[in-house]
Amino acid sequence: MKKNTIYFFLLLLIIISEVSANAQDSLAFYLEQAALNNPGIKAKYLEYSAALEKVPQAGSLPDPELQFGYFLKPMELMSGYQVADIRFMQMFPWFGLLKNAKDEASQMALSKFESFRDSKAQLYFAVKSSYYKVYRTLKEIAIAKKNLDILHSLEQLALIKFSSGSSSSSTDNSSSNKSSINISPSGNQVRSGNNMQNQISMGTSQGSSEAGKPAMATQGSGMGGTMAGDGNLDMVNLLRVQIEINELENKIALLHDQVATDKVSFNRFLNRAPSYIVFTGDSLIEAPIPNDIMTRADSITNHPIVKMYRAESEASAAKLKMVTRMGYPMLGLGVNYSVIKKFPGVTSAMNGKDMIMPMLSLTLPIYRKKQKAMRNEAELMSESATALAENVTNDLQVNFQETIQNLNDADRRVKLFTSQAILADKSLQLLITSFSTGGTDFAEVLRMEQQLLDYQFKNVEAVVDKNTSIARLVYLTVNN
Repeated sequence: MKKNTIYFFLLLLIIISEVSANAQDSLAFYLEQAALNNPGIKAKYLEYSAALEKVPQAGSLPDPELQFGYFLKPMELMSGYQVADIRFMQMFPWFGLLKNAKDEASQMALSKFESFRDSKAQLYFAVKSSYYKVYRTLKEIAIAKKNLDILHSLEQLALIKFSSGSSSSSTDNSSSNKSSINISPSGNQVRSGNNMQNQISMGTSQGSSEAGKPAMATQGSGMGGTMAGDGNLDMVNLLRVQIEINELENKIALLHDQVATDKVSFNRFLNRAPSYIVFTGDSLIEAPIPNDIMTRADSITNHPIVKMYRAESEASAAKLKMVTRMGYPMLGLGVNYSVIKKFPGVTSAMNGKDMIMPMLSLTLPIYRKKQKAMRNEAELMSESATALAENVTNDLQVNFQETIQNLNDADRRVKLFTSQAILADKSLQLLITSFSTGGTDFAEVLRMEQQLLDYQFKNVEAVVDKNTSIARLVYLTVNN
């Protein structure tokens, strides 16, 4: 009993956790999970963190030098024997050089940070686009299944019409044949309808190229021809709807394969199993068009990718100042300590007294070609980054305008196809009612059903395109 109770509570916890997960599985939740788990974003953030570690490295003094020398045979001096020599030296770069190096490292770290922000914004856009794609495919499957039910209903209606028409035609033909087929005295059959007769006579004609061949004169029965024609038409209608059903079933199978691929593509952004379930809901709320949409174009100049190139330009400018100061001498301060051993039997005050000697050194940067090349490199890199920032700004402005155009077009299509789908659905219901009473061509019913399906697909596509365009606008105007 106790064991069953434990199993019951475990099962209850599993159900509660699944319900909670489903409640959390929204687009906002997916964006949060992507930001936390995406390996590409992690890599970009680690690059930024590594760049930050270069700042204290660049602002540090060079390592001091410590030298130690030991005489295997002590050197004889006036004040004793020199046993060892210890030297310590610290080099100091030219004034401001370390600050310039630190500025360069800081700007490069800022560039990495802006690259991280751009990658995060791109990831958010990719997650939204992939999410909308999964929703679109699932919605198309639901629409196709709904239209498949309509086609099955039309198939039953066409089957009923065909069955009733076949039985009626068969009865009329049987009674007509019994009353109108007679044998003439010459052995020929004579068919007669209600108001007309079909006579088949045989004879020879002098102008005939084949003597002895029968010459026929036939006239079809109006009643019998109509009945046969109606039966064939009903059969054609039945075959037509079955063709449409087969094509739509194939479309649904293709959409099922497509949604499996879409889910794999979506789950990779969240770094989870490819077969993980994606919850999109039954409907996709149309994202409203921002009121300040046109004023957002000004924020393009503050886009992370633009600021990244600007930071690289500033880093190159700081490097240029650093390289210039590297062409100046470096100053070294140090001390030399000599260990002196006493002479035996000498009473002088200096006997055996160690010597301390302050030291000053200076580097001589006489190889100017290297310095000049480094300055030219820094200048060119700064100009290149500035040009790239301008080029990216121009590209973003073009993309912004194209996205505005696509957004307006998608908004118009949403309104158009929503209205068209409603009208097509009403028309289809009227045509089905008319066909069931024998007043409408079945081909017209199928044509309207196909048009309704097309409008519904296009409406879903327009809603997805609208939301995707707004997501792209958010990416293009991200500045915080």
